[in-house]
Amino acid sequence: MRLFRFDFVLALTAVLFLSSCHNGPAKEDLGHLQGYWEIEEVVFPDGTEKSYGLNTNIEYLQWDGSAGFRKKMQPTLEGTYLTSDDALPMEVIWRERQLFLKFSGGTQTWEEEVMELSEGKLITRHANGLEYSYKRHEPMTNL
Repeated sequence: MRLFRFDFVLALTAVLFLSSCHNGPAKEDLGHLQGYWEIEEVVFPDGTEKSYGLNTNIEYLQWDGSAGFRKKMQPTLEGTYLTSDDALPMEVIWRERQLFLKFSGGTQTWEEEVMELSEGKLITRHANGLEYSYKRHEPMTNL
C-alpha cells in the first residue's frame, strides 16, 4: 500500500510539473498584442529562414478584448502611417492553453498560433507551417 501511494504522488507531481511547463503566452500577455509590428524573419517548414531589413509595410493589430482587426500600414518619415480602409477581422481564441489569432478575409479563414508574445516580440505560426517573427515597430521621426 505504501508503494502505491509513493507511485501515485510521484506520477501526480510529474503531471503537474509538465502541465506547468507551457511555453506559450499567458492571458495577461494579451495586453501586448495591440500595436504596430514589424516583421523581422520568416522560418519555413524546412527550416530555411528569410530575414527582413527595412520594412515598407507594418502590421497593425487592434484588439479590444473581444474583437479586433489586422491592417497593413506604411510608415512615413514624419512618424505617421498611410493605410487603406481594408482591415482583416481578427478573433482571439484560447484552445487547450494555446493562443490563436483567427483571421477572416473574403472567402478565406485561417489561424495563426501565437508562440511568443511580449512587449517587444510577437512570434506566430501559420497552419501551413510558416513561422513569423515580429518586433515592436518604432515610428520614424525627422532628426
